[in-house]
Amino acid sequence: MATSEDLKTYRVYVLKQRKGGSEILSETRTNTTSFEIAKMAFWQLYNQQYDSKHLLLMTCNSKKINVYRYQSKTGDDCYLSKDAELNNE
Repeated sequence: MATSEDLKTYRVYVLKQRKGGSEILSETRTNTTSFEIAKMAFWQLYNQQYDSKHLLLMTCNSKKINVYRYQSKTGDDCYLSKDAELNNE
């Protein structure tokens, strides 16, 4: 049986960046110990229509592991293609 030290907590959410700080869009938050569920949530949010002021983030135990900036293109910082393999830690 896994101990609490072995458990990974994945969080997926959209962050709106703006002057004076960023805001997590609470309706986009997913918190799970399952990478598969986190991955499904990530790809579902990936297909939503946000502008370039929004970042899609996946963290594992509070460490950023996948980042996608909406409306980014190949070669841009924070770009992930639709067929990219997501990091799980």
